Amino acid sequence: MPDSRFFETLAPLSAGDAAKIAGARLVSGDANTELTHVAPLGGAGACAVVYCEKLKGMDALSGKTFGLCFAPEGAEETASSLAGAVALVKQPRLAFALLGARLHRSLKGHEEASVRPRGAHPSAFIAATAEIGEDTEIGPGAFIGPGVVIGAGARIGHNVTITHALIGPNVRILPGARIGQSGFGFVPGPEGLVKVPQLGRVTIGAGVEIGANTTIDRGALEDTIIGDGTKIDNLVQIGHNVRLGRNCVIAAQCGISGSCVIGDGVMMGGQVGLADHLTIGAGAMLAAGSGHMRDVPDGETWGGRPARPVKEWLRETAALAKMSKKRNG
Repeated sequence: MPDSRFFETLAPLSAGDAAKIAGARLVSGDANTELTHVAPLGGAGACAVVYCEKLKGMDALSGKTFGLCFAPEGAEETASSLAGAVALVKQPRLAFALLGARLHRSLKGHEEASVRPRGAHPSAFIAATAEIGEDTEIGPGAFIGPGVVIGAGARIGHNVTITHALIGPNVRILPGARIGQSGFGFVPGPEGLVKVPQLGRVTIGAGVEIGANTTIDRGALEDTIIGDGTKIDNLVQIGHNVRLGRNCVIAAQCGISGSCVIGDGVMMGGQVGLADHLTIGAGAMLAAGSGHMRDVPDGETWGGRPARPVKEWLRETAALAKMSKKRNG
């Protein structure tokens, strides 16, 4: 269930009505099943809406309780053995997105706190439901949205925006950073691209530093996580659902795509780019400017575009340089 501090859950739907909204065909289960929220497959419950884009993904629902699953055509046989209702549709993810938008929306932050923290600049906006720890400083023009929690001793720079976030103690966020904005997720629909609701949070550990104009998107269904002690430079983009470990160092202009998992102690040089759903092992080092399309094992150093182990990259670079000299000689 999306965190009620950040999201409003609207009136429930029946499985039958949900199928109609999505243009899906209900093939199993009770059409009167009440649906209250969307959820990932791993977090399904009796009133949850989930989806599977491929038939083999439905194996994850075996023995689990769920309200309604949107599944691809051809899943009739599997559907009959599952505990919840199943509706078949050409684009399950699109159906899921439509239901997410129908069941949930972000809370608005128009009501300002009547009692302001001592360290807050008069021009900063702090929502009435935000929780601000002791000895926290909030700079001019900052926006702290509803439900946000900021730990003691934090330093929030001017014009920082924080929404949908739980922030630990002694965190430093430099000017212009954007924390908790909607992640980048769209699915093609018959009338164009449809936004996939971003219903997760950002959780930031103790002692983290976030550079100027860096953006950290909230999760789609689960959280975007920044581990204790991690230091992030200016102009870094961290996508939704990223899990960044403890004591990592991320240099300027890195781009980390959604759902990457990055182990403790990873170091990234400037302008490193990661494709989505990658795993970067603990202690790995990624050379500046490298572009990563594959997982990186623990403790290894990779570089190049596309990235590969650093010795391999350097050997190939040297060989190309020799070939070039011979050709031009």
